[in-house]
Amino acid sequence: MISGYFMAHKDSMDLTKISKKLLLQLGFSAMLLGFLSIYAYTNIDRFPPRLIPFTVFNNMSWFVGYYFIVMVIAKVFLNQFLNKLDRKNYLMFLLVLFSLLQFGWSAIILSNLCGGLDVIATGIFLYSLGGYVRKYNPFENIRLWAVLAVILSTDLIVIGNFYIHTASNILEYDAAGGGTFVQSIPEYANNHLFPLLLGIAVFELFRRIKLPRNGMINFIGASTFMVYLLHDNELVYKAWCRQNWITLLHENVISFLMVYIIWILITFSAGSLSYCIFLLGGRLLRLCKPLTLKRAEANAEKASPEKDAKI
Repeated sequence: MISGYFMAHKDSMDLTKISKKLLLQLGFSAMLLGFLSIYAYTNIDRFPPRLIPFTVFNNMSWFVGYYFIVMVIAKVFLNQFLNKLDRKNYLMFLLVLFSLLQFGWSAIILSNLCGGLDVIATGIFLYSLGGYVRKYNPFENIRLWAVLAVILSTDLIVIGNFYIHTASNILEYDAAGGGTFVQSIPEYANNHLFPLLLGIAVFELFRRIKLPRNGMINFIGASTFMVYLLHDNELVYKAWCRQNWITLLHENVISFLMVYIIWILITFSAGSLSYCIFLLGGRLLRLCKPLTLKRAEANAEKASPEKDAKI
């Protein structure tokens, strides 16, 4: 939605810049995770890590490829298509696409036509919705308390769904007459209603917050992609699992929330620090660029027609 909000109205899109940003940060995070896992394996005896190979570059963080496909579609035809729609047809396009994703049978058809097509369609919907919000501001007359109510209600529904799911597991365990009780949690696909509602409401909430132009805020926003890359892997999962979350939650909810927030801050700080290192590394490489490239004058001399004529 954020990309659609800022880019859906544009006639041109620089995919070169997007590609470089994704590839460079993905490569940096893969190298960093590889070295960190080696360090943890050789120096931390009480923390047997899940080693991350450097080849994780090609299969980590599915969101990167998903995002890039949506950007390519936007570049090829989606932006032009959206800019030709009036408000009525734009809204119809969004509602039709949303309906296809929400109706179970039609979503299955999309998935069966091509693996992952339902996920791509979800990305197209969110990108297009971001452009619609910027162009027509459809939530302008909705009060802030209503946006907050949507967020709270969605969270309560998700909590209620956890309760129903756990109660169903207990009933199945009792019916089986014993054995090992394995607690599972409900999962939500990318096109499911509640994640979409929550995401749209949170987007609208932050859109209404008027923040002054600030270098620190801009840096935090720019570093979020690196934070995502570094936290979504088995090494960090293993670190998080060192904390006995279930026991802590059972004993004291307040303590659980405090420890949980601390872990979030540590994870985000580590990602932001890594982004700083990434930026410094980029500047260092630019300084070293003259050492790796031939001088332009020499190249021009080699390619000059006068020299070719003499030869």
